[in-house]
Amino acid sequence: MAIAHAAPDEQGWLSRLMTTDFCPWANRFVYWLKEPIGWFALATAISVMIGLYFSPIGWTLAASLTAIMAIGMAWPWIAVRVTRCGLHPETDAVHEGTSCRMVLSVRNRIPLPVWGLAIEGYLDCDSDDESKPTVGLACVPPRCTADYAVEVTPTMRGLYPVLIPQVTCSFPFGIWTARRPISDTRPLMVWPRVYRIAELLPLVGLTNADHGDGSRGGQSGDFVGVRPLRHGDSAKHINWVASARSDSLIVTERGGPQSVTLDVLVDTRCHADREALARRTRVAASVLSSLQQSRIKTRVRLGDRPLTYKLDTRGRRHMLDALASVPVDGEACRCTTRGSANASIHISGSANGSVLVTIDNPRGGRRAGGAVREIVIGPREDLAAAMADLWREVRDANVAA
Repeated sequence: MAIAHAAPDEQGWLSRLMTTDFCPWANRFVYWLKEPIGWFALATAISVMIGLYFSPIGWTLAASLTAIMAIGMAWPWIAVRVTRCGLHPETDAVHEGTSCRMVLSVRNRIPLPVWGLAIEGYLDCDSDDESKPTVGLACVPPRCTADYAVEVTPTMRGLYPVLIPQVTCSFPFGIWTARRPISDTRPLMVWPRVYRIAELLPLVGLTNADHGDGSRGGQSGDFVGVRPLRHGDSAKHINWVASARSDSLIVTERGGPQSVTLDVLVDTRCHADREALARRTRVAASVLSSLQQSRIKTRVRLGDRPLTYKLDTRGRRHMLDALASVPVDGEACRCTTRGSANASIHISGSANGSVLVTIDNPRGGRRAGGAVREIVIGPREDLAAAMADLWREVRDANVAA
């Protein structure tokens, strides 16, 4: 027996046929049928018609359905109004993918246990989608205040809740859901995931400092080497021993650490999808955390917004809060461009979901002519491995140059 398979074009046509709303104007007339209570009301009306015109059995069906609707609506309505709920996390901020505990406090004011309570909308990223219960309780004891700890793992950065969470109940029949907003809530900040970057960013600074990476030639600091005399060199730096050997004037080159002026530009537009922007934000958080640990002062722009923070614990928290506040669907901003005077790191995205990290070092490369290095992190590439070798790849490229 042969089995017929639908062609790709035919499958697409069938999918569009089954998912397209051909009569959106009629939705407001049938919206009440989305919950089972609507179908119960319709069945009750049909039963009444049967009792009036056909058989008395219709009255029995109508009475039974009416009793079920009354109980199924009365108890949820009472349950959400005799309880007072509060919801707060045990910690104020966590990283993506890190578990934390939420504490749900429920005060039951009647001498009867309350069943079937649930909390909706606490960790939902989409304000347009229907909320799904994130915390559910089987029973709340009578006349007491009970605390329930629930383990949650947020997967997307942001400040939660996005919407005001609601306490809901559809017990016992599930034909109608009563809802009431929870006013006593404490927000949870979810930071982007941060990956460790090995080694230090090899940048050449413009001014001497007490500590830093690299050596800038000058008249003070540690011994670097020797070079021919140039116009403007002081005579006291002439190395007479080396000059006698080469029969030309040779000066001693010295150098020391530098303070680096670094611009970090983060593109906050959504080029591909939400997950691509989330990966780009994690790369930015990892880069900024590495620079802060290296005590490198940065001037950061998140889209069109400038970001300034100190090189301490509070500064790191402020930086992560700013990255977490980037909308999950991106924001409209001008195309950020790299500067030419200072070293810069430009973190952007592409249409296929890749993350582009462009490092522009005007004083790097052969003969300090400048070097630009672009690192592409694919949409399916492991971010942990890619970030661990990020600076090492730049250092190897500078050595090869």
